Formats: sequence, structure tokens, C-alpha cells
Amino acid sequence: MMYRSRFKAYTAAMQNKLKEANNSGVFARIIAWIVLGMLLVVGIAVFVFMLLLSWLLIPIMIWRGKRRMAGFQNKAAQQQAEQQNAHQNQPQQGRVFDAEVINKSD
Repeated sequence: MMYRSRFKAYTAAMQNKLKEANNSGVFARIIAWIVLGMLLVVGIAVFVFMLLLSWLLIPIMIWRGKRRMAGFQNKAAQQQAEQQNAHQNQPQQGRVFDAEVINKSD
């Protein structure tokens, strides 16, 4: 029961504040609408700017990614070719093979 009376008092106070706000001058309402409209226009302008910027930057970023990936592939192919050349140029004497001895005859 105590909560209901607090709630009623709170709602009555809020209603009184809203009535006072509604009784404010026409000039204050006009300024509030103008400010709200300007904020809305600025928000839309920022949104459109970011949208256009993303449309311009996405193809550039894709192109840079493809170019970077091609560089990585070229570097990997070059390293693989170097490893094959080094492997072919190694002498056969220094090679070590792992093996298991099955039968050892002296």
C-alpha cells in the first residue's frame, strides 16, 4: 500500500511538471523544434557522408588486399624455389637417414 501512495505522488508530480512545460511560451517550442530539426539534418548528413566514404574505400581496400595477397604468394613461391635449389645442390654424402636395424650380422 505504501508503494502505491509513493507512485501516485510521483506520477502527480511528473504530471504537474509536464503541464508547466506545456504552458511554456511558443517561442521556446519553436526553438526546440528548430534545434531538433538541425540535429536531425546534421545526423543524416553524417550518415550519408559515411555511407559514401565506405562506398569509395571498400573497393580500394579490396584492391590493396588482393595486391598484398599476390605479394605473399610471390614471396612463398620464391622461397619454395630457393629451398628446392638448395636441396638439389646439397651433396649426397652428408645425408642422414633414419632406419631400424632388423638383423645385425657380424
